[in-house]
Amino acid sequence: MPDIGLIELILIGVIGFLVLGPERLPEFLGQIARVIRQGRAWVNSLKNQLEYEKHTLTQPIEDVKDEVQASVQDVSDAVQIEKKDK
Repeated sequence: MPDIGLIELILIGVIGFLVLGPERLPEFLGQIARVIRQGRAWVNSLKNQLEYEKHTLTQPIEDVKDEVQASVQDVSDAVQIEKKDK
């Protein structure tokens, strides 16, 4: 995000006031605020959808990984028992 200071905001406000006039400036600012809100909502929706898809794709891999680790642990335990028996 660009770093906009107070001076820049005042300058933008003055230019907007001169170009749009006092009647249309509040309506224009409201439209800008609405567009920004809709954009943020869209980005959040996209983030949520991507997170859901990532979870959907990685969950089976995580399940297989857990099963393999459990199997390796079982084999390791069996080898330790065999070593103790000998």
